[in-house]
Amino acid sequence: MYTKGDFHIHSTASDGDLKPREIVLLAKERNLDIIALTDHNTVAGNKEAVKVGKIHGIKVIPGIELSTRFKGVRVHILGYFTDNSYKSHKFKTTLNNINKRRSRDCKTYLEEKLGFTFEGRKLNTVSGIDFLHRYNAKVVLAHPTLLNRELFKDIINLNFDGIEAKYYMNSDEDTEYFIKLAKEKGLIYTAGSDFHFNKRLDLKHGTLGKIYLEEDEIKDFLSILG
Repeated sequence: MYTKGDFHIHSTASDGDLKPREIVLLAKERNLDIIALTDHNTVAGNKEAVKVGKIHGIKVIPGIELSTRFKGVRVHILGYFTDNSYKSHKFKTTLNNINKRRSRDCKTYLEEKLGFTFEGRKLNTVSGIDFLHRYNAKVVLAHPTLLNRELFKDIINLNFDGIEAKYYMNSDEDTEYFIKLAKEKGLIYTAGSDFHFNKRLDLKHGTLGKIYLEEDEIKDFLSILG
């Protein structure tokens, strides 16, 4: 049984300063036994993190943080993969097309009729959720505390599986509100430090393992991952 989990972490695969294997070692040092690697718009670090996690007894859930837009506002969504679909050539090619804003290529490459609507330079949030669901990810709204509360009320009605209710920038009241809302809506909730940097002072993100789910919460989270 897992007892301490941080599910929002970045490595050198995107904009963090620790390599995926270094993330795992730091997690072990801080008594985490389950984590998720959620680099921005890439899954490149997951293979290494999962492999090293198995060696050191740390369960690593492969993930991603996808940058999207909703009504012109930046919305980040976390995808937690339930199988190896994210390793496929089709997934990686489509993700590359998304990152390069090639909407037509996305639609042409996939046989399925998924919508790939862009708002400016980023994928629309609905399209992002649908894309991750297509590849068997559970999709969680990242750091809702950073969103305007009125806009959040519209966003949370999208097809999310969960919400990042515990976040390093939350007040106690924020965390209580988001957990209560998740339970009311039948959503799972997660916790994330949004860890980026260990080698220099980072005032914009949290410290690895400072924000976490505990045993019963982790059990609920894992129940939807299969």
